Amino acid sequence: MALTLALVAANLFIAPALAGIDDGESHALTPRRSVPNLFILRVIVRSPADVALLTEGGYDLLEARDGNARFLIGDPATLADIRAKGLEASIHVPLTAQGSPFATQSYFGGYRTVADHEAHMDAIAAARPELALVVDYGDSWRKVNGRPNGHDLKAICLTKRRPNDCQLDPDTDKPRLLLIAAVHARELSTSEIARRWMDFLVDGYGHDPEATWLLDHHEIWVIPVANPDGRHLVEQGGSAPYLQRKNTNDMAGTCGWLPDHPNYVFWQPGVDLNRNASFQWGVSGASTNPCEQTYRGAGAASEPEQAALEDLMRNLFADQRGAALTDAAPITTTGVMLTLHSFGDLILLPWGWSQCWGACSPAQRAPNDAGLRAFAFRMGHFNGYVIGQASELLYPASGTTDDWAYGALGVPGFTYEIGPSSGACGYFTPSYACQDNLFWPLNRPALLYAAKVARQPYALVHGPTTFSVTLSSGIVAAGQLVTLTATIDDDALGSHPQSIGRPAAQSIAAAEAYVNTPPWSGGTPIALAAQDGAFSSATETVVGVLDTTGLSVGRHLVFVRGRDAEGNWGPVTAQWLRVTDRVMYLPLVRR
Repeated sequence: MALTLALVAANLFIAPALAGIDDGESHALTPRRSVPNLFILRVIVRSPADVALLTEGGYDLLEARDGNARFLIGDPATLADIRAKGLEASIHVPLTAQGSPFATQSYFGGYRTVADHEAHMDAIAAARPELALVVDYGDSWRKVNGRPNGHDLKAICLTKRRPNDCQLDPDTDKPRLLLIAAVHARELSTSEIARRWMDFLVDGYGHDPEATWLLDHHEIWVIPVANPDGRHLVEQGGSAPYLQRKNTNDMAGTCGWLPDHPNYVFWQPGVDLNRNASFQWGVSGASTNPCEQTYRGAGAASEPEQAALEDLMRNLFADQRGAALTDAAPITTTGVMLTLHSFGDLILLPWGWSQCWGACSPAQRAPNDAGLRAFAFRMGHFNGYVIGQASELLYPASGTTDDWAYGALGVPGFTYEIGPSSGACGYFTPSYACQDNLFWPLNRPALLYAAKVARQPYALVHGPTTFSVTLSSGIVAAGQLVTLTATIDDDALGSHPQSIGRPAAQSIAAAEAYVNTPPWSGGTPIALAAQDGAFSSATETVVGVLDTTGLSVGRHLVFVRGRDAEGNWGPVTAQWLRVTDRVMYLPLVRR
């Protein structure tokens, strides 16, 4: 690896035509070169100095871990180089042409192209204009610079639209969740999860109670491809997608390899958009070498994709945090930002730029660490991911999207690393079947939770989660009584043994239901009781009676929430109640 990189460095500024990126032609037509032995390497780190050897050594570090092990892509020379530095390293899995996990399934297996994602957003907005609006929030690097295959940067706003909804204005009464995918182009799963999230909300509106109330009371913004230039290049590999991580800005050099060459995996042109954000840019975990995978760019937010993304977030979220690093965002903060990456089965929280080993000290944590960590552990209950700051779990990283959202605006920001570190569902290009068989079922409830708390995240995440809201009958005649049952759980927190900083669970102290009008809109609470007669544990089954007298014929939403012993209310969970003009014969409900 060291010899390879030295040879490449000598040819850093070769002609763009030789690099094969800017000719506007499909690289899928380029004859495939023979693939030498490439591997995912497993490296044991035992100290911050070990981590620094990897982050500062020009390696293609992967966003995955297994205890003290970190992973990177390399060849036999890479392995020898790492061992020469005194680190324990081994081959985790081969990336040869035969049996390569990077050649399992690709676009022919079902992954959508940038054009497909853009067309899908347009189709949603055309079919459901009352729910969706597509917004062009900027231009990609290639479009700005007049290169072939440039792109508009597209987002979709999903909500039950009123005249002033989906405006680029932070002054709105609907809390917002922003979901960003494919900042790193080669991470294919992220756009697929974003697509399923959009479809769940739109297709579920009017049918699924959770999708319905979320769109009634929130704006959900989705960017399925934040790095379209890079993703377009990835697509050109066809059934063996090119492993472009960055955008395709080659103004600092083309780095000498065609995208179909194995060295392109760890030595390629472009800027890492997840190191280019203008908050704490260049502080740690970012390279100044234009060919390395974590190249931070020529300046803070130098890339059009990142500058446009920061402008979009400023227009979606009010600035709710002071300028000092020690300033905390207020408990009344509204809004949530999630960015999807792969792989590693992690949820990372700010600060990413902190340089610590193991559990970060209070001084190395964000001012809102208690709320951020509780939020991450609430989401981790659903997907089982490992929770912590980047340097607690992997390595420090500055200029990241989540740090910018929190640092610049006070909005809680998180990075999901979707997918395991091995197997058919591991790596950047997993089998397409993994999307519906594993990733989407795991992450749908986690995304739902994030949307539910967007109204006041730093407060709501400290309260319990409500599950399994059921009614003794979902269809009743007006005036009849209905028994409601639900589970209120303050211990619904991720429990992965490698997670750091799991909050303590509290006893449940109260629960209540609302019909049609939720608590933030002034609804009337209906007290619910502990089924066992007393609120005394962190998980309680609650029951209550709903009187349907005065309800109109049709469908109504019932909202349920719980409160813990410290006075923290959690987010609501909704269920349908249908009222009919027919007499319904129900079991006797005693009051």
